[in-house]
Amino acid sequence: MRSAMRPGTVLLACAALAGLLQGGEPLSLARALRLVGEQSQAAEAARASLAGAREETAQVQGLYWPEVQIQGGYWTTDHRPELLSQPLRIGPLTVPSQVFPTSDSQAWRYKASVQYLLWDFGRRSGALSASRAREEAVAGSGDADLLKAQSGVAARYFTLLNLKAQKRVLIQRREALETHLGHVRALFEQGVVARNDFLRTEVALRAVGDAEHALDQAYASALEGLNVAMGLPPGTAQELPETLAGPPALPWDEAGCRARAREANPAVRAARAKAQALSDQATFRRRDFLPALAAEASHTYAQNPFLTHEHETSLFVGLSWKLFDGGVRAARVRQAEAETARARRDLQEAERQAEATAAASLRAFHQSLREVGTARLNVAAAEENLRMTGDQYQEGLVRNTDVLDAESVLAESRSALEDRRYRAYAQQAALLAALGEDLPAFFEADAPREQ
Repeated sequence: MRSAMRPGTVLLACAALAGLLQGGEPLSLARALRLVGEQSQAAEAARASLAGAREETAQVQGLYWPEVQIQGGYWTTDHRPELLSQPLRIGPLTVPSQVFPTSDSQAWRYKASVQYLLWDFGRRSGALSASRAREEAVAGSGDADLLKAQSGVAARYFTLLNLKAQKRVLIQRREALETHLGHVRALFEQGVVARNDFLRTEVALRAVGDAEHALDQAYASALEGLNVAMGLPPGTAQELPETLAGPPALPWDEAGCRARAREANPAVRAARAKAQALSDQATFRRRDFLPALAAEASHTYAQNPFLTHEHETSLFVGLSWKLFDGGVRAARVRQAEAETARARRDLQEAERQAEATAAASLRAFHQSLREVGTARLNVAAAEENLRMTGDQYQEGLVRNTDVLDAESVLAESRSALEDRRYRAYAQQAALLAALGEDLPAFFEADAPREQ
Protein backbone atom coordinates (compact mmCIF):
# COMPACT_ATOMS: atom_id res chain seq x y z
CA MET A 1 0.00 0.00 0.00
CA ARG A 2 1.46 3.39 -1.01
CA SER A 3 2.32 5.66 1.93
CA ALA A 4 0.83 9.17 2.09
CA MET A 5 3.07 12.17 1.33
CA ARG A 6 4.16 14.29 4.25
CA PRO A 7 2.76 17.85 4.51
CA GLY A 8 6.26 19.34 4.30
CA THR A 9 6.96 17.48 1.07
CA VAL A 10 3.68 18.69 -0.41
CA LEU A 11 4.50 22.31 0.47
CA LEU A 12 7.96 22.04 -1.08
CA ALA A 13 6.53 20.55 -4.24
CA CYS A 14 3.94 23.33 -4.51
CA ALA A 15 6.57 25.99 -3.98
CA ALA A 16 8.80 24.47 -6.65
CA LEU A 17 5.89 24.27 -9.09
CA ALA A 18 5.00 27.93 -8.40
CA GLY A 19 8.60 28.94 -9.05
CA LEU A 20 8.63 27.08 -12.35
CA LEU A 21 5.37 28.68 -13.43
CA GLN A 22 6.60 32.15 -12.50
CA GLY A 23 9.96 31.62 -14.19
CA GLY A 24 8.24 30.40 -17.37
CA GLU A 25 5.94 33.41 -17.63
CA PRO A 26 6.05 34.84 -21.17
CA LEU A 27 7.79 38.15 -21.70
CA SER A 28 5.07 40.76 -22.11
CA LEU A 29 5.49 43.83 -24.28
CA ALA A 30 5.17 46.14 -21.25
CA ARG A 31 7.92 44.23 -19.44
CA ALA A 32 10.19 44.40 -22.49
CA LEU A 33 9.68 48.15 -22.75
CA ARG A 34 10.40 48.62 -19.03
CA LEU A 35 13.64 46.68 -19.41
CA VAL A 36 14.64 49.18 -22.10
CA GLY A 37 14.04 52.01 -19.66
CA GLU A 38 16.06 50.26 -16.94
CA GLN A 39 19.01 48.53 -18.59
CA SER A 40 19.44 49.62 -22.20
CA GLN A 41 22.32 51.71 -23.46
CA ALA A 42 19.93 54.54 -24.33
CA ALA A 43 18.63 54.62 -20.75
CA GLU A 44 22.13 54.67 -19.27
CA ALA A 45 23.24 57.43 -21.65
CA ALA A 46 20.14 59.50 -20.82
CA ARG A 47 20.74 59.16 -17.08
CA ALA A 48 24.42 60.06 -17.43
CA SER A 49 23.66 63.14 -19.55
CA LEU A 50 20.99 64.31 -17.13
CA ALA A 51 23.33 63.82 -14.17
CA GLY A 52 25.97 65.95 -15.90
CA ALA A 53 23.42 68.69 -16.62
CA ARG A 54 22.30 68.69 -12.99
CA GLU A 55 25.88 69.10 -11.83
CA GLU A 56 26.23 72.13 -14.11
CA THR A 57 23.18 73.60 -12.39
CA ALA A 58 24.74 72.84 -9.02
CA GLN A 59 27.87 74.76 -10.09
CA VAL A 60 25.77 77.81 -10.95
CA GLN A 61 23.91 77.55 -7.64
CA GLY A 62 27.28 77.64 -5.89
CA LEU A 63 27.68 81.26 -7.01
CA TYR A 64 25.05 82.26 -4.43
CA TRP A 65 27.31 81.08 -1.61
CA PRO A 66 30.35 82.96 -0.23
CA GLU A 67 33.81 81.82 -1.19
CA VAL A 68 36.10 80.90 1.72
CA GLN A 69 39.82 80.79 1.02
CA ILE A 70 42.86 80.09 3.20
CA GLN A 71 46.42 80.78 2.10
CA GLY A 72 49.52 80.14 4.15
CA GLY A 73 53.12 79.12 3.98
CA TYR A 74 56.72 79.84 4.76
CA TRP A 75 58.07 83.01 3.15
CA THR A 76 61.78 83.53 2.47
CA THR A 77 63.89 86.02 0.47
CA ASP A 78 67.55 86.29 -0.49
CA HIS A 79 67.98 89.37 1.70
CA ARG A 80 66.18 91.06 4.54
CA PRO A 81 63.74 93.78 3.37
CA GLU A 82 64.88 97.19 4.54
CA LEU A 83 63.57 100.74 4.28
CA LEU A 84 66.04 103.47 3.27
CA SER A 85 65.25 106.97 4.54
CA GLN A 86 66.15 110.19 2.77
CA PRO A 87 68.88 112.56 4.14
CA LEU A 88 67.42 115.01 6.61
CA ARG A 89 68.77 118.54 7.20
CA ILE A 90 68.16 120.07 10.61
CA GLY A 91 69.64 123.56 10.72
CA PRO A 92 73.36 123.33 10.07
CA LEU A 93 73.28 119.56 10.65
CA THR A 94 72.55 116.92 8.03
CA VAL A 95 71.30 113.53 9.08
CA PRO A 96 72.49 110.93 6.59
CA SER A 97 70.25 108.23 5.13
CA GLN A 98 69.23 105.51 7.56
CA VAL A 99 68.37 101.84 6.94
CA PHE A 100 65.39 100.39 8.84
CA PRO A 101 64.50 96.70 8.52
CA THR A 102 60.83 95.99 7.78
CA SER A 103 60.82 92.23 8.26
CA ASP A 104 63.03 89.21 8.52
CA SER A 105 64.13 87.37 5.41
CA GLN A 106 62.23 84.32 6.60
CA ALA A 107 58.79 84.26 8.19
CA TRP A 108 55.48 82.38 8.46
CA ARG A 109 52.43 83.99 6.85
CA TYR A 110 48.79 83.14 6.29
CA LYS A 111 45.56 84.74 5.13
CA ALA A 112 41.96 83.63 5.64
CA SER A 113 39.31 85.45 3.60
CA VAL A 114 35.60 85.27 2.89
CA GLN A 115 34.44 86.78 -0.41
CA TYR A 116 30.82 87.28 -1.39
CA LEU A 117 29.15 88.79 -4.44
CA LEU A 118 26.55 91.12 -3.00
CA TRP A 119 24.86 92.16 -6.24
CA ASP A 120 25.53 91.44 -9.90
CA PHE A 121 22.36 92.92 -11.47
CA GLY A 122 20.79 89.49 -12.05
CA ARG A 123 23.65 87.72 -13.80
CA ARG A 124 23.56 84.77 -11.40
CA SER A 125 19.80 84.36 -11.66
CA GLY A 126 20.03 84.48 -15.46
CA ALA A 127 22.77 81.87 -15.50
CA LEU A 128 20.75 79.64 -13.16
CA SER A 129 17.64 79.96 -15.32
CA ALA A 130 19.63 79.09 -18.44
CA SER A 131 21.24 76.11 -16.71
CA ARG A 132 17.89 74.73 -15.57
CA ALA A 133 16.51 75.13 -19.08
CA ARG A 134 19.54 73.25 -20.45
CA GLU A 135 18.85 70.55 -17.88
CA GLU A 136 15.29 70.27 -19.16
CA ALA A 137 16.57 70.13 -22.74
CA VAL A 138 18.96 67.31 -21.86
CA ALA A 139 16.14 65.44 -20.13
CA GLY A 140 13.89 65.87 -23.17
CA SER A 141 16.62 64.68 -25.51
CA GLY A 142 17.19 61.63 -23.32
CA ASP A 143 13.46 60.90 -23.31
CA ALA A 144 13.41 61.15 -27.09
CA ASP A 145 16.30 58.69 -27.41
CA LEU A 146 14.66 56.35 -24.92
CA LEU A 147 11.32 56.45 -26.71
CA LYS A 148 13.09 55.74 -29.98
CA ALA A 149 14.80 52.75 -28.39
CA GLN A 150 11.50 51.52 -26.94
CA SER A 151 9.80 51.91 -30.31
CA GLY A 152 12.59 49.85 -31.87
CA VAL A 153 12.20 47.16 -29.20
CA ALA A 154 8.45 47.09 -29.83
CA ALA A 155 9.13 46.56 -33.54
CA ARG A 156 11.55 43.72 -32.70
CA TYR A 157 9.00 42.23 -30.32
CA PHE A 158 6.27 42.23 -32.97
CA THR A 159 8.73 40.80 -35.49
CA LEU A 160 9.32 37.85 -33.16
CA LEU A 161 5.59 37.32 -32.67
CA ASN A 162 5.14 37.50 -36.43
CA LEU A 163 7.82 34.84 -36.88
CA LYS A 164 6.02 32.63 -34.37
CA ALA A 165 2.79 33.19 -36.27
CA GLN A 166 4.50 32.32 -39.56
CA LYS A 167 5.75 29.13 -37.91
CA ARG A 168 2.15 28.22 -37.01
CA VAL A 169 1.15 28.88 -40.62
CA LEU A 170 3.84 26.45 -41.76
CA ILE A 171 2.62 23.87 -39.26
CA GLN A 172 -0.89 24.23 -40.66
CA ARG A 173 0.53 23.94 -44.14
CA ARG A 174 2.45 20.79 -43.21
CA GLU A 175 -0.69 19.22 -41.77
CA ALA A 176 -2.67 20.06 -44.91
CA LEU A 177 0.05 18.67 -47.18
CA GLU A 178 0.38 15.51 -45.10
CA THR A 179 -3.38 14.99 -45.37
CA HIS A 180 -3.24 15.56 -49.11
CA LEU A 181 -0.24 13.23 -49.38
CA GLY A 182 -2.34 10.49 -47.80
CA HIS A 183 -5.03 11.01 -50.43
CA VAL A 184 -2.42 11.00 -53.22
CA ARG A 185 -0.84 7.80 -51.87
CA ALA A 186 -4.21 6.07 -51.77
CA LEU A 187 -5.05 7.15 -55.31
CA PHE A 188 -1.56 6.19 -56.51
CA GLU A 189 -1.86 2.71 -55.04
CA GLN A 190 -5.19 2.36 -56.82
CA GLY A 191 -3.55 3.43 -60.08
CA VAL A 192 -5.74 6.47 -60.45
CA VAL A 193 -2.94 9.06 -60.45
CA ALA A 194 0.65 9.03 -61.68
CA ARG A 195 3.76 8.81 -59.51
CA ASN A 196 4.55 12.42 -60.35
CA ASP A 197 1.67 13.61 -58.13
CA PHE A 198 3.18 11.72 -55.21
CA LEU A 199 6.68 13.16 -55.82
CA ARG A 200 5.42 16.73 -56.28
CA THR A 201 3.58 16.58 -52.95
CA GLU A 202 6.66 15.24 -51.17
CA VAL A 203 8.74 18.08 -52.65
CA ALA A 204 6.18 20.56 -51.33
CA LEU A 205 6.49 18.99 -47.87
CA ARG A 206 10.28 19.21 -48.10
CA ALA A 207 10.01 22.91 -49.00
CA VAL A 208 7.86 23.47 -45.90
CA GLY A 209 10.59 21.86 -43.79
CA ASP A 210 13.22 24.16 -45.30
CA ALA A 211 11.02 27.17 -44.58
CA GLU A 212 10.58 26.05 -40.96
CA HIS A 213 14.34 25.77 -40.53
CA ALA A 214 14.85 29.25 -41.99
CA LEU A 215 12.20 30.66 -39.64
CA ASP A 216 13.92 29.06 -36.64
CA GLN A 217 17.21 30.66 -37.63
CA ALA A 218 15.57 34.05 -38.16
CA TYR A 219 13.78 33.76 -34.81
CA ALA A 220 17.03 33.02 -32.96
CA SER A 221 18.76 36.02 -34.56
CA ALA A 222 15.82 38.33 -33.88
CA LEU A 223 15.66 37.18 -30.25
CA GLU A 224 19.33 37.99 -29.74
CA GLY A 225 18.74 41.43 -31.22
CA LEU A 226 15.81 41.96 -28.85
CA ASN A 227 17.92 40.98 -25.83
CA VAL A 228 20.70 43.36 -26.80
CA ALA A 229 18.22 46.20 -27.34
CA MET A 230 16.78 45.53 -23.87
CA GLY A 231 20.25 45.68 -22.31
CA LEU A 232 20.50 41.92 -21.71
CA PRO A 233 23.10 39.37 -22.84
CA PRO A 234 22.33 38.07 -26.36
CA GLY A 235 21.88 34.48 -25.21
CA THR A 236 19.25 35.24 -22.55
CA ALA A 237 16.40 32.75 -22.83
CA GLN A 238 13.03 34.41 -23.42
CA GLU A 239 9.56 32.96 -23.81
CA LEU A 240 7.13 35.11 -25.77
CA PRO A 241 3.34 34.75 -25.91
CA GLU A 242 1.94 32.76 -28.78
CA THR A 243 -0.24 35.52 -30.18
CA LEU A 244 -1.90 38.86 -29.49
CA ALA A 245 -5.53 39.43 -30.30
CA GLY A 246 -5.29 42.93 -31.73
CA PRO A 247 -3.91 46.42 -31.10
CA PRO A 248 -5.55 48.42 -28.28
CA ALA A 249 -8.01 51.11 -29.29
CA LEU A 250 -6.77 54.70 -29.48
CA PRO A 251 -8.81 57.55 -27.93
CA TRP A 252 -7.59 60.28 -30.34
CA ASP A 253 -8.55 61.37 -33.80
CA GLU A 254 -6.15 62.99 -36.26
CA ALA A 255 -6.62 66.48 -34.83
CA GLY A 256 -5.98 65.21 -31.33
CA CYS A 257 -2.82 63.39 -32.44
CA ARG A 258 -1.50 66.52 -34.13
CA ALA A 259 -2.10 68.61 -31.00
CA ARG A 260 -0.49 66.03 -28.68
CA ALA A 261 2.52 65.71 -30.96
CA ARG A 262 3.12 69.48 -30.91
CA GLU A 263 2.97 69.58 -27.12
CA ALA A 264 4.20 66.23 -25.78
CA ASN A 265 6.65 64.93 -28.36
CA PRO A 266 10.00 64.56 -26.51
CA ALA A 267 12.02 66.00 -29.38
CA VAL A 268 9.75 69.05 -29.40
CA ARG A 269 10.05 69.43 -25.64
CA ALA A 270 13.83 69.22 -25.91
CA ALA A 271 13.91 71.83 -28.69
CA ARG A 272 11.62 74.10 -26.68
CA ALA A 273 13.82 73.85 -23.60
CA LYS A 274 16.94 74.44 -25.67
CA ALA A 275 15.46 77.61 -27.17
CA GLN A 276 14.57 78.84 -23.68
CA ALA A 277 18.07 78.06 -22.40
CA LEU A 278 19.71 80.02 -25.21
CA SER A 279 17.32 82.92 -24.69
CA ASP A 280 18.21 83.05 -20.98
CA GLN A 281 21.88 82.82 -21.88
CA ALA A 282 21.57 85.84 -24.16
CA THR A 283 19.82 87.73 -21.36
CA PHE A 284 22.53 87.22 -18.76
CA ARG A 285 25.26 87.92 -21.32
CA ARG A 286 23.72 91.35 -21.90
CA ARG A 287 24.11 91.96 -18.17
CA ASP A 288 27.87 91.56 -18.45
CA PHE A 289 27.95 95.28 -19.28
CA LEU A 290 26.71 96.07 -15.75
CA PRO A 291 28.94 96.42 -12.64
CA ALA A 292 29.19 93.99 -9.73
CA LEU A 293 29.22 94.78 -6.02
CA ALA A 294 31.39 92.48 -3.89
CA ALA A 295 32.61 92.30 -0.28
CA GLU A 296 35.61 90.59 1.32
CA ALA A 297 36.36 89.96 4.99
CA SER A 298 39.87 88.70 5.72
CA HIS A 299 42.30 88.01 8.52
CA THR A 300 46.06 87.99 7.86
CA TYR A 301 49.10 87.16 9.91
CA ALA A 302 52.74 87.76 9.04
CA GLN A 303 55.55 86.83 11.41
CA ASN A 304 57.37 90.16 11.72
CA PRO A 305 59.11 91.42 14.89
CA PHE A 306 59.35 94.91 13.41
CA LEU A 307 55.58 95.42 13.40
CA THR A 308 53.48 96.34 16.39
CA HIS A 309 50.48 94.34 15.06
CA GLU A 310 51.20 91.08 13.28
CA HIS A 311 47.51 90.19 13.04
CA GLU A 312 45.19 92.22 10.84
CA THR A 313 41.45 91.90 10.24
CA SER A 314 39.88 93.86 7.39
CA LEU A 315 36.58 94.34 5.54
CA PHE A 316 36.39 95.53 1.95
CA VAL A 317 33.26 96.50 0.01
CA GLY A 318 33.80 97.64 -3.54
CA LEU A 319 32.34 98.01 -7.00
CA SER A 320 33.84 96.29 -10.04
CA TRP A 321 32.96 97.55 -13.49
CA LYS A 322 34.66 96.60 -16.71
CA LEU A 323 34.22 99.58 -18.98
CA PHE A 324 36.03 98.35 -22.09
CA ASP A 325 37.10 94.86 -23.21
CA GLY A 326 37.69 95.29 -26.94
CA GLY A 327 34.17 94.20 -27.95
CA VAL A 328 34.33 90.72 -26.42
CA ARG A 329 31.08 91.07 -24.48
CA ALA A 330 29.23 92.52 -27.45
CA ALA A 331 30.41 89.65 -29.65
CA ARG A 332 29.17 87.13 -27.08
CA VAL A 333 25.78 88.80 -26.99
CA ARG A 334 25.47 88.71 -30.79
CA GLN A 335 26.53 85.05 -30.79
CA ALA A 336 23.90 84.17 -28.17
CA GLU A 337 21.19 86.02 -30.11
CA ALA A 338 22.11 84.17 -33.31
CA GLU A 339 22.00 80.82 -31.50
CA THR A 340 18.63 81.73 -29.98
CA ALA A 341 17.18 82.57 -33.40
CA ARG A 342 18.39 79.26 -34.80
CA ALA A 343 17.00 77.33 -31.83
CA ARG A 344 13.59 78.93 -32.32
CA ARG A 345 13.62 77.93 -35.98
CA ASP A 346 14.63 74.40 -34.99
CA LEU A 347 11.72 74.33 -32.54
CA GLN A 348 9.30 75.32 -35.26
CA GLU A 349 10.69 72.60 -37.53
CA ALA A 350 10.49 70.00 -34.74
CA GLU A 351 6.83 70.85 -34.12
CA ARG A 352 6.00 70.51 -37.80
CA GLN A 353 7.90 67.25 -38.13
CA ALA A 354 6.23 65.77 -35.04
CA GLU A 355 2.78 66.80 -36.27
CA ALA A 356 3.36 65.33 -39.73
CA THR A 357 4.84 62.11 -38.32
CA ALA A 358 1.90 61.62 -35.95
CA ALA A 359 -0.65 62.17 -38.71
CA ALA A 360 1.15 59.82 -41.12
CA SER A 361 1.50 57.13 -38.43
CA LEU A 362 -2.20 57.37 -37.58
CA ARG A 363 -3.18 57.01 -41.25
CA ALA A 364 -0.85 54.05 -41.67
CA PHE A 365 -2.28 52.43 -38.53
CA HIS A 366 -5.87 52.79 -39.77
CA GLN A 367 -4.87 51.46 -43.19
CA SER A 368 -3.26 48.43 -41.58
CA LEU A 369 -6.42 47.72 -39.60
CA ARG A 370 -8.42 47.92 -42.83
CA GLU A 371 -6.00 45.52 -44.52
CA VAL A 372 -6.34 43.12 -41.58
CA GLY A 373 -10.09 42.88 -42.23
CA THR A 374 -9.48 42.24 -45.94
CA ALA A 375 -6.85 39.61 -45.13
CA ARG A 376 -9.34 37.76 -42.88
CA LEU A 377 -11.83 37.56 -45.73
CA ASN A 378 -9.05 36.36 -48.03
CA VAL A 379 -8.16 33.56 -45.59
CA ALA A 380 -11.77 32.41 -45.42
CA ALA A 381 -12.02 32.37 -49.22
CA ALA A 382 -8.72 30.48 -49.57
CA GLU A 383 -9.83 27.85 -47.05
CA GLU A 384 -13.03 27.25 -48.96
CA ASN A 385 -11.14 27.11 -52.26
CA LEU A 386 -8.71 24.51 -50.89
CA ARG A 387 -11.57 22.37 -49.57
CA MET A 388 -13.36 22.42 -52.89
CA THR A 389 -10.19 21.75 -54.90
CA GLY A 390 -9.25 18.82 -52.64
CA ASP A 391 -12.67 17.22 -53.08
CA GLN A 392 -12.50 17.70 -56.85
CA TYR A 393 -9.03 16.14 -56.95
CA GLN A 394 -10.25 13.02 -55.21
CA GLU A 395 -13.00 12.82 -57.81
CA GLY A 396 -10.46 13.24 -60.64
CA LEU A 397 -11.77 16.58 -61.80
CA VAL A 398 -8.63 18.67 -61.19
CA ARG A 399 -4.88 18.09 -61.23
CA ASN A 400 -2.54 17.74 -58.27
CA THR A 401 -0.89 21.06 -59.12
CA ASP A 402 -4.27 22.74 -58.66
CA VAL A 403 -4.47 21.41 -55.11
CA LEU A 404 -0.89 22.45 -54.35
CA ASP A 405 -1.57 25.90 -55.77
CA ALA A 406 -4.72 26.24 -53.67
CA GLU A 407 -2.79 25.19 -50.56
CA SER A 408 -0.04 27.68 -51.36
CA VAL A 409 -2.61 30.47 -51.77
CA LEU A 410 -4.10 29.62 -48.38
CA ALA A 411 -0.68 29.66 -46.72
CA GLU A 412 0.15 33.01 -48.31
CA SER A 413 -3.18 34.49 -47.18
CA ARG A 414 -2.63 33.29 -43.62
CA SER A 415 0.91 34.65 -43.65
CA ALA A 416 -0.31 37.99 -44.99
CA LEU A 417 -2.95 38.20 -42.26
CA GLU A 418 -0.40 37.70 -39.48
CA ASP A 419 2.04 40.10 -41.11
CA ARG A 420 -0.56 42.86 -41.34
CA ARG A 421 -1.74 42.32 -37.76
CA TYR A 422 1.72 42.79 -36.31
CA ARG A 423 2.50 45.58 -38.74
CA ALA A 424 -0.49 47.43 -37.27
CA TYR A 425 0.97 46.87 -33.80
CA ALA A 426 4.35 48.31 -34.82
CA GLN A 427 2.73 51.32 -36.48
CA GLN A 428 0.68 51.95 -33.35
CA ALA A 429 3.85 51.88 -31.21
CA ALA A 430 5.52 54.35 -33.59
CA LEU A 431 2.47 56.63 -33.32
CA LEU A 432 2.54 56.50 -29.52
CA ALA A 433 6.23 57.36 -29.54
CA ALA A 434 5.54 60.36 -31.77
CA LEU A 435 2.88 61.49 -29.29
CA GLY A 436 5.31 61.21 -26.38
CA GLU A 437 3.22 58.55 -24.64
CA ASP A 438 4.56 56.28 -21.91
CA LEU A 439 4.72 53.06 -23.95
CA PRO A 440 5.10 50.60 -21.02
CA ALA A 441 2.20 52.19 -19.14
CA PHE A 442 0.00 52.23 -22.26
CA PHE A 443 0.49 48.58 -23.16
CA GLU A 444 0.28 47.53 -19.52
CA ALA A 445 -2.86 49.47 -18.62
CA ASP A 446 -4.68 48.75 -21.87
CA ALA A 447 -3.93 45.08 -22.54
CA PRO A 448 -3.99 44.08 -26.25
CA ARG A 449 -7.45 43.02 -27.33
CA GLU A 450 -9.39 42.54 -30.51
CA GLN A 451 -10.20 45.90 -32.11
